[in-house]
Amino acid sequence: MNTLLPRASALLAACALAAAAAHAGPVQITVTSADGKPVADTVVLVQPAASWQPQPLPAPAVIAQKDIKFVPYVSVVPVGGTVRFVNKDGFDHHVRSLPGGPLGTVAPAKQFEIRMPAATAGHESTNDLKLDLPGVIALGCHLHGSMRGHVFVSTTPWYAVTDANGKATIAGVPEGQAELKLWHPEQLTDQPDMRIQVAAANAPTSTDAKLNFTPRPRTKAPARQQYTY
Repeated sequence: MNTLLPRASALLAACALAAAAAHAGPVQITVTSADGKPVADTVVLVQPAASWQPQPLPAPAVIAQKDIKFVPYVSVVPVGGTVRFVNKDGFDHHVRSLPGGPLGTVAPAKQFEIRMPAATAGHESTNDLKLDLPGVIALGCHLHGSMRGHVFVSTTPWYAVTDANGKATIAGVPEGQAELKLWHPEQLTDQPDMRIQVAAANAPTSTDAKLNFTPRPRTKAPARQQYTY
């Protein structure tokens, strides 16, 4: 029996995967609202149309509790990934899952409630949480009702969140046809999907996308209050 043929096939498959990775390029997206203004805090997802090699899980996504805010306001974690909560304030916090959406009708992808002790000199309390189901999770604090944050648990490893200028860049997307999806914490309905053609690494793909609504301006947190329990 010729054992070289299976080995050669495996080698060719490995080379094909390496070549596909070599031709991965960045996708640059600018997201605007229905009235044409740049929109921050929009999750941008790119899902290649063809099959793709599984990607390693990234380092935990860090969400800080700082100045009575969740920072960043919107985070993305792949399915099976981990989020790391860090309390940087000098007083206690909670992190708890809440229903999402502007009407509070979207059930969280995972239910949890975590106590986060106050940060002390040289020490910040942390807590890691694995997220194993896709969906969205709104974040709140039992002690500070104004605190809100959002986590999107993604089925694709290619994602980003838009900055204050409505821009996001996703690196390493495989060349070829792909589907572009958007999600914003305030959307009432799903955003329309887009088809894009991802170029090779030496030719970044740039595209514009528009939400089907205009998000409300985020309100500022009230003056800091300290609570213990």
